Amino acid sequence: MVNFSELILRKFRNIAGSRYEEIMKAYQEFFLTEEELQIPVITSILLVVDRFSGRIPNEVFDVLSAYPGARVDVVYLIDEGLFALIRDTLGEREAEEFRRKEESLGREIITLAERALSELGLDYSAEITFADKVEFIETESEGRDLLVISRHFGSESVKTHKVSPVVFRIVQGIRKPVVVY
Repeated sequence: MVNFSELILRKFRNIAGSRYEEIMKAYQEFFLTEEELQIPVITSILLVVDRFSGRIPNEVFDVLSAYPGARVDVVYLIDEGLFALIRDTLGEREAEEFRRKEESLGREIITLAERALSELGLDYSAEITFADKVEFIETESEGRDLLVISRHFGSESVKTHKVSPVVFRIVQGIRKPVVVY
């Protein structure tokens, strides 16, 4: 493996003169370490969607096809807190109607994902789950090598932010590779 530190030393040593060491110190945090340059082995992938994610784009499946031996767990998440809020404020009938609509949308999205994953020949599982979105992802991603999530996951998209606050919080709290589409 190429040692990039040595390459940088050879390439730029005489260009900046005595300022080379100052530049290296100032920008050290932006250089990748040897550990960060290692491509992780991906054998399990968690693909999480919700009502805000919408259908999974074909480009996501193109990325997943780069991991031919990996198992993909597709989870449609329904926010249990929102379900409880609807039940407490509007009643049981409206909460069940919300549940039926969410499960219908979840089945539709999962069916499309299953079709795409089976065409790629990837091993997969699919489920619809009621849970707190952030807690579920933080817990379930611990046993996976890669998390794949929509930038709209968890909330409506807004013009001022390219990534939903929920996704931002998730990405900050997870120490695994994450693909945000």
